[in-house]
Amino acid sequence: MERKRLKEWAKKKIKGHTLELFVVVLVVSILTNLSVGYKVVQTGEGFKVEGGTSLGIFFAFVNVGLVVYMTKFIKDQEYKFTDIFSCVNDYIRIFLTTLLETVFVFLWALLLIVPGIIKLFGYALVPFLLADEKYNDLGYKALLQKSEEMMDGHKLDYFILGLSFIGWHLLAIPTLGLIEIWVMPYNSVTTNKFLIDIKENYEKTHNNA
Repeated sequence: MERKRLKEWAKKKIKGHTLELFVVVLVVSILTNLSVGYKVVQTGEGFKVEGGTSLGIFFAFVNVGLVVYMTKFIKDQEYKFTDIFSCVNDYIRIFLTTLLETVFVFLWALLLIVPGIIKLFGYALVPFLLADEKYNDLGYKALLQKSEEMMDGHKLDYFILGLSFIGWHLLAIPTLGLIEIWVMPYNSVTTNKFLIDIKENYEKTHNNA
């Protein structure tokens, strides 16, 4: 679906569901960005943040759960808040795949920032593959490779789609963050629909459906 049409579709899709979608996206965002141990210290130049450990990778299963939730919502299937925790039984596979993804992105980023970002975009479909039983037999590295294969030729469009939401997020400043109640669901539904379409089109083309 062309980007403008996709975003118009998403605006209509979230109408009447904004608050519930916001709560789901917010909870997933908090868990996957959770950190501990940070402290603010005063220096001669002001204040700065020191230390801290990210715990987000330990909650990677909720990212996969969000895919389950959003897929059901987008396809007009029955969905519920607890869908974001539906993949906890597959915790080990999701954790190890996400860990390997993090390591690969980090190593590529050591070379240059841009290759690291490109690698990250290539892995955009990893949560969708983890959520799909058809790919349960794939190993950790194979899942990453499959995502890159599916995203081939789509990474630039994915990047541009992300950029198109920056203006909306900047409006959070003058609106004291209130606009995010609408923007976060709008962004998430648009992005998930975009990635779902890429995955399904690939599967149709390669007879994997």
